Parts: sequence; structure tokens; C-alpha cells
Amino acid sequence: MHAPSEKQAMPAPVEELNTTTRLIHLGMVVFGISSWLTGELAEDFEEAGDHSGYDIHSWLGIALTVFVVLRILYGLVGPRTARFSHWLPWTRERLGQVMQDIRGLLVFRLPDRPTHQGLSGLVQAFGLLVFTWMALTGLILFVMLEPGVEPVGVAHFIEELHEVGESLIPLYLALHVGAVVLHALAGRHKWRRMFFFPGKSGKQE
Repeated sequence: MHAPSEKQAMPAPVEELNTTTRLIHLGMVVFGISSWLTGELAEDFEEAGDHSGYDIHSWLGIALTVFVVLRILYGLVGPRTARFSHWLPWTRERLGQVMQDIRGLLVFRLPDRPTHQGLSGLVQAFGLLVFTWMALTGLILFVMLEPGVEPVGVAHFIEELHEVGESLIPLYLALHVGAVVLHALAGRHKWRRMFFFPGKSGKQE
């Protein structure tokens, strides 16, 4: 008779990240950051002659687009823990968890939840939205732009939208990397699971 109550008192089990989820995440990280870092190189597309910088940036962006599409599909038809319906903070309960985590940070208490729950889920949703925005606008530009010709009209407008997303990437990286560092300093090395490193990763890992 006591087993159920004891079981209920135990912390919720941590949801393991499967290999597909981790590979897609790593692909988005590698190609997302690479395409962002090469954004300045793409400015040579308006110049006559060599457009190697634009070509490098474009193909890195296309690779990012592939992984973004895979993540969206996986979020729709993948396993339960990877689906958007399971973790996106769009329900009252999940938004409440986000607010609890924010209030905890104000008193220097780190959130301690399963992957993508609470504030972590909000940050990941923001990151996915930003990379989707970059992939979509970048793909449109890849189709519309003609190297050596300055974009005008709709193409120029899409270019401006692309640059807006570009400016949001540092914000996402600061939030995401900052959270990882804080958890690591607190002894919760959650990053180990994402990079396939063995060993204990801290509390509730």
C-alpha cells in the first residue's frame, strides 16, 4: 500500500535524448553557427567577379535548412518526447512552469526539470523559431538573388528580414550557452548527453 505513494514522491524520470534528436541538434548547431559566422562573406554577391563568400554562406545555409526541416518533421511525427505537442510552452501549465523557473532565477535558484521543460523549453522554442526564420528567408534569397546584381523590391525586403533573424542568433546563443554554463557550474553537466559523452551528468540526468 505504501509503494505507490513512495513512487509518487520520487522525482520524475529524466527523458533520455535519442540518437536522432542529438544528431539533428548537432547539425543545426554546426551549420547554424557556421552560416551565421559567414554572413559577412555573403556581401560579395553584389560585386562583379568572384562570389566564393556568397557560395560558402549559401551552401552552409542550405545544409542548415535540411536539418531545420528534419527537426520540424521529427517534431510532428517523431517519438513523443521529441514532438512539439509534448514540450512547446503553449499550454497554461507549461507557461506556469516557465514563470516558476524565472522566479527561481531571481532568487539564484536554477531550474531543475527534464529536458525542454519550463524555461528550457521556451529557450529551445525561440532558437528553433530563429533558425527556421533564417532557413526560410535564406532559401528564398538563394532562389531570388542573382550574383552581381543588387537586390531590389521583394528581394531587398526578404534580405532585411534575413538580417533581422541574423541579429537574434547571438541572443539565443547567449541564453542557451549561458544556461549550459550555469548548470555545469552547479554540477549538472547536461551537455554531456548531447555530445554523446559518457559519465554522470549531474542531478536528474
